[in-house]
Amino acid sequence: MRSLLVSLVFLIAGCATSATERGQAVIKTACDQRSDCFYQRAVRDFKVLDNTTLVVFVGSERCPYLVTVDGFFCNLRMSAFISFRDFDGRICNLDRAYIVGGPFAREDETCQIRAVESLNDDELLETYASYGIVEPLPAIGSGQLEVVEAPGEQHSVPATEELPATAEPAPADTALENG
Repeated sequence: MRSLLVSLVFLIAGCATSATERGQAVIKTACDQRSDCFYQRAVRDFKVLDNTTLVVFVGSERCPYLVTVDGFFCNLRMSAFISFRDFDGRICNLDRAYIVGGPFAREDETCQIRAVESLNDDELLETYASYGIVEPLPAIGSGQLEVVEAPGEQHSVPATEELPATAEPAPADTALENG
């Protein structure tokens, strides 16, 4: 029985092909950039950017999501902690998910989630720079543009136009005659 099981495992493993054998490259990233949803149970940390915007870090890889909320009494800066309220536990754009800010928040101080956007590392730095949390990255290089011409193309410099010769002004003491 045991030898049959081992041979079956080898048979199945031998029939399986990997993506690289089929000519496809496999690129695995820690964070799924295609999904603008996350599970509330996977939230590990958050950083409040302003009263209606925060970055939520999700999962063991701390994948950043930019979350924008809406609400009349919504003031995320005054929240000691936040908690999500959603019926299915999945937080998405324009979902019926709410953020409750802190233990002393009133019932009407909920913030409805309007937008959820997955961020990569560069977008996270740009977001932090736009909110003044970190300094913007310095420009690289001299900042001058290089013009690249196609082969066979001549770079033409416009010729300087010569001004037409002007007549010398008439002496002031010459009177014009009407004829």
